[in-house]
Amino acid sequence: MFRILIIFLVLVGGFFLGPLLQGHQGSAVFVVANYRISMSFNSFVILLLLGLLCLYIIYWLFKKIFNSKTALGNWLRSKSPRKAMKRIEQAQFSLLEGDYQQASKLFMKSAKGAHNITLSYLLAAQTQIDNDQLISANQSLEQAAKTCQPKEKFAFQLVQIRLQIKNHEYEAAKVVIERLLNEKPRNPEVLRLADQIYYEMSNFQAVIDLMPSMYKTKAYSESQLDQFKQVAYIGRIKQLSTDEDPLALIKWWKSQPKAILNNLAYQKAMANYLKQLGQTAEAEKLLVTINKIESKQKD
Repeated sequence: MFRILIIFLVLVGGFFLGPLLQGHQGSAVFVVANYRISMSFNSFVILLLLGLLCLYIIYWLFKKIFNSKTALGNWLRSKSPRKAMKRIEQAQFSLLEGDYQQASKLFMKSAKGAHNITLSYLLAAQTQIDNDQLISANQSLEQAAKTCQPKEKFAFQLVQIRLQIKNHEYEAAKVVIERLLNEKPRNPEVLRLADQIYYEMSNFQAVIDLMPSMYKTKAYSESQLDQFKQVAYIGRIKQLSTDEDPLALIKWWKSQPKAILNNLAYQKAMANYLKQLGQTAEAEKLLVTINKIESKQKD
């Protein structure tokens, strides 16, 4: 804008100084509705500059009013914080009623006058993710990114990871979640998302490594965590049984805590896969231990 103004002034200056230096000002004649207006060219240029100045002042005043956060500014922009808040409330009721599509529309509309535009778009994106509207969710996230502040980045990243999981973009999600695990290692939602990503990638050792933190933060109920733990350990045993080196499974097993070594389900899984690997001696040792435990339980 400023550069254009300079170029315009240079051009006008040329029109103004040219005739003046030649000693002949020239004239400007206007005929409007049978009225004839005649003036020197220099007078015309001066009036034109004054007119442009007035237009610029009017433009500046309107810009200030329209960009202001006053009630007048909001009204002129058709942006009402009260209306935006009402739409957010309606969207929340739609969510409770199970109408995800209507809720996402209302969240997006609320962004028009919301005090926090990022929040409106993130709520819309999360609703769309829950309703499997993944293209719309991606668009809402793009809008949220434009206004996202540093303090809002964590919430933005969580919604982004949920969308990546839905899209099966596990590698991309893994990069972000591992950074968040370093920044917020005790955040339950970060742990839940990390567990989901590692499970989908069949990275059972990573799931096992998360378990102590998940128990401490109570990311899930204890019974759920026990189930996830069992799936992770048996999955890891199966993975290691396919290794070219059969001793890798035995080495890993012996490095586990006593609570794991004494677990009947894990012992049975180990004995089964050790047999398949031809490690009959190790398998027999485990079977003897399993029989003793089962005998005690019967007594």
